[in-house]
Amino acid sequence: MLITENVRWDEENRMEDTIDEYLELLCDEKPITIRQCIQSLGKLVQYKPNLNEKIVKRLIAFDIMSVKETMRKPILLDIIAVLLTVRKEQKTDEADVFIHNALMGEILDKKSKKHIEVELERQH
Repeated sequence: MLITENVRWDEENRMEDTIDEYLELLCDEKPITIRQCIQSLGKLVQYKPNLNEKIVKRLIAFDIMSVKETMRKPILLDIIAVLLTVRKEQKTDEADVFIHNALMGEILDKKSKKHIEVELERQH
């Protein structure tokens, strides 16, 4: 996760060479590692917008049901936070559909859904 803290100084575009390996952390057996990876992607997309499409595709392909039930909501909220960050600069239909489906699903509670809806309204 330290790698994303330094991405703002990546003038040689090393992250472009390592992003695929970095995104493999989404397949880690430990949910906390998955969460840390996703949260760090929020910083990454701010400095490397050219990687947004790849990051969005990997996040929306994440199988939320593959993690234990108690970790689904936090991981889903982390994914949505990154998608909303990307969405400020670059809207994609895939990300919008993912967010919409999350709002219609059963994983998030009413408070979380309301928070996301408010953020979506701000971005319009």
